[in-house]
Amino acid sequence: MHAPGKELELVGPTTYERYLFADAIDPVQFRVDHERFINVLRSEGVNVVLLTELLREHPLLDSIQRSPNPVYVRDTAAVTRAGYILARMKSPVRQNETRIVEEALRRLGVPMLMRTVGPATIEGGDLIFQDDDTLLLGVGNRTNLSGLRELLTTAAKSRLRRLVAVPLPPSVIHLDGTMMIIDQDLAVVHKRSLRGTASLFENGRFKKRLKLLQFLKTSGMKLIEVTDYERQRRATNVIAIAPRKAIGYTGNARVRRTLAENDVDLIEIEGAELIRGFGGPRCMTLPILRD
Repeated sequence: MHAPGKELELVGPTTYERYLFADAIDPVQFRVDHERFINVLRSEGVNVVLLTELLREHPLLDSIQRSPNPVYVRDTAAVTRAGYILARMKSPVRQNETRIVEEALRRLGVPMLMRTVGPATIEGGDLIFQDDDTLLLGVGNRTNLSGLRELLTTAAKSRLRRLVAVPLPPSVIHLDGTMMIIDQDLAVVHKRSLRGTASLFENGRFKKRLKLLQFLKTSGMKLIEVTDYERQRRATNVIAIAPRKAIGYTGNARVRRTLAENDVDLIEIEGAELIRGFGGPRCMTLPILRD
């Protein structure tokens, strides 16, 4: 994770769009809410490694101070059992972030599986593991078809048996803004964003077209649907820290009740400022080791 500092002051009334934010922010409150999120994770037994502590005095840290986006560290990479996939960001304002995370993962001893090379773009918010063998990849706003092709080339080395390419509508930034896996048999989904015809690849080769929601149901998953408003409030962008235990923003009471009815413990954090960069709790975490 990255605990943001003075770089948040760049997000003002006339500059927020340049930095891909929805609005200007209150930097002080943003940092307070983010620190509380870190404390919740640690109280739940999560080992949180902060970029600024890991890379202390490294020259790369200077570039963090020129952009407020590294707080949404999820987009920079995705860790598989065979190593990590280093992303290539679509927006020029974010492209330095992958260099920082690459150095951090090197210091942590995580091997690289794949480096995304232009013109391909892949962002970590578009990668969701359904299970150990199946990766869902959103293709659209931030991850392009060239990125899909590069990932398919790597799939055989990564021990991933299946890859499902999910087309996303223009209004959606990343796949994790439309769905999230909560447990092996439970997912939260925004149905309208996932209507397109997906493509299933097995062992790097195209197999068939399918509808993602039906594919998930056939895999034994129960789907909890969220409304358009709840999607905008990042109801799908939660981070699962254990089976049926997740962290999400406050403000989605109906979703919280529905999750509770399905034995899900949803720990809520305040996100009024954190959400302004179009990110949720999942966006602000990059898991590198999980049971």
